[in-house]
Amino acid sequence: MSAMEKVVRELAYELWEHAGRPDGRSDEFWFAARFELQRREETGEAELGSAVRRRVEPPRHESAADRSLAA
Repeated sequence: MSAMEKVVRELAYELWEHAGRPDGRSDEFWFAARFELQRREETGEAELGSAVRRRVEPPRHESAADRSLAA
């Protein structure tokens, strides 16, 4: 494993933890980590200890159908 792959893996793991450790989304976090590292290089934020911005998902709104299924 190259040094770059190791950095991507570590960042992907950090992103995954921040997202609540969801199952079945490993590719999403791998590509997000690669994109973030590329962005850091392009903007001069190549420091590995840089803060990771969390992806915020919009709140899920419950519909009347969802409520009837829960009953």
